[in-house]
Amino acid sequence: MSNRLWEDILAQGANLERVIHHLQGPEASALKEAARFLRNDKPTVFIGMGSAAYLCWPAEAYLGRFGGPAWVMNASDALYTYWPTLANVNVVLNTRSGQTVELVKLSERLTEARVPFVAITNEPDSPVAQMATHVVWSNTRKDDLVSINVVTAMMLTTLLLVAEMVGETAQLQPVLSELPAMMSQTVDSAVARADALVEQFAAIRPVYLLHRGTSKGAAYCGRLVLEEVARTPGVPMEIAEFRQGPVEVVDDRFGAIIFVPPGELTDLTATFVRSVRSGGGRVLAVGSASNLRDLGAGTLEFPVRDLPEALSPVLEVVPVQMLAYKLAEYQGYEPGTVQYLSKIITSETVIPNLGQ
Repeated sequence: MSNRLWEDILAQGANLERVIHHLQGPEASALKEAARFLRNDKPTVFIGMGSAAYLCWPAEAYLGRFGGPAWVMNASDALYTYWPTLANVNVVLNTRSGQTVELVKLSERLTEARVPFVAITNEPDSPVAQMATHVVWSNTRKDDLVSINVVTAMMLTTLLLVAEMVGETAQLQPVLSELPAMMSQTVDSAVARADALVEQFAAIRPVYLLHRGTSKGAAYCGRLVLEEVARTPGVPMEIAEFRQGPVEVVDDRFGAIIFVPPGELTDLTATFVRSVRSGGGRVLAVGSASNLRDLGAGTLEFPVRDLPEALSPVLEVVPVQMLAYKLAEYQGYEPGTVQYLSKIITSETVIPNLGQ
């Protein structure tokens, strides 16, 4: 069963330990300098493409909790639609390779307009990094193709940049010291539940990923890994939005991964899960064990360790990675092989290997 993608999934605990050591050691001064640069009265815009944008949503919510206006933007939108706003905000570009075409073009335009920006990247010598005012190097494991360690490690890197901005780094330290072990435990749990995960969703297409709060990052990154690895369409949506019409799709052919958040939203989400189950839908509920209560018979539960809300998506995405891997196998695909995807997207028009 083992292949490179499987090895990437299993490596996430050790990888987080490496990344945390790097960010608190050799990269600590660069992280602090970038945070100091961003510590002002301007809104902050996190910009990326695909998973590099999605993994910023927990940071957006985290900064918002401290009164810092922030939002996540697709790099193509930033380049072609919202460009005039970028001179008036803090710009943070998130890019694994630093070579994605839209990020390179946007960096060139920002440089020409003398708009300073921060780059979070795994390639500190890349074109984007060379143009950035400040660079934060994540130093994560380089996944074979599909982003696995890149997602969880760069999500954490972006969160730690925000923590430094709002003065929360010291408060997070006890959690960070335990996070690699928590990740390894979560991966082990996903391996142990792998057959149950695929049994729950083998006949479901598409898979909905329904979220509230910071779990938006896990939902969107989860959708992407389902589509890349299992070629199974995913539909991420905020739960309250889903209830405003899309709820009509719930029947015995419906399946959803529902992220159960902490705090005042726990009971609201639990009631929602029970409603979906009463309509015949299949549900995988992901959240801390204390929140997965009274969810109704037939709900498959995947508990993760209790974490500060902003950090929870780092663990929450893991069961979706495992589901994608097992669904690929179930459908006869070699997990990690792709039809059209390339490691770095350098063209805005051409889809590799698709008839032109």
